Amino acid sequence: MAKFSLRRYEDQARASVVVGIAACLGLLAQAVLVFRHINLSEWTIMYGSPNRRTLVLAATAAVLGLGLAALGLGFNSAGQKRNDKPQFSWIGFFLGAGTICLTIIFMCLFHFRAEFIGVPK
Repeated sequence: MAKFSLRRYEDQARASVVVGIAACLGLLAQAVLVFRHINLSEWTIMYGSPNRRTLVLAATAAVLGLGLAALGLGFNSAGQKRNDKPQFSWIGFFLGAGTICLTIIFMCLFHFRAEFIGVPK
């Protein structure tokens, strides 16, 4: 049996699903960071630690990187004749595209609606 190699299209398809699931888990972590202290009556996100903005930016970068990897691996292996698992390619492709869209939406929401309330004493 052959080892795992990203030169083979069926391995790219499997890797795109795994990376897409990792991107979904990262998106969940980003959603927790963004929506932790949301005030729905005023549509503001309150945060008291200056490190929180850095954490949201880091989560955004990580999820965008994973989403782009899943999107690229899925797109590259989707229409290949040697790929015996094209459904994995499409699953990874759409997981990557969905996480990219949602992470940009969450980041824009945090950027425009977040208010720093200071460190409580």
